[in-house]
Amino acid sequence: MIAQQREYKKKKALKKAQRIKELEQEREDQKVKWQQFNNRAYSKNKKGQVKRSIFASPESVTGKVGVGTCGIADKPMTQYQDTSKYNVRHLMPQ
Repeated sequence: MIAQQREYKKKKALKKAQRIKELEQEREDQKVKWQQFNNRAYSKNKKGQVKRSIFASPESVTGKVGVGTCGIADKPMTQYQDTSKYNVRHLMPQ
């Protein structure tokens, strides 16, 4: 009885190890696919541009890390004019 339980547990552990190995291999394949896609897409669209992180240290003393978009943290935000809201009442006949 004890020998059968040991044998059963060994087989179960072996199956579990095999399943974990297969899942790890699948994850690695997906990672490689994504990296290849990302490199291909980046090289097609952004050839010659330097990839900058938004978390890179800013050039100026007053710059903040992570503030701004796409690595332009030292530039101020774009200012927009406040547009008047659309009002239907002025279109209705009186």
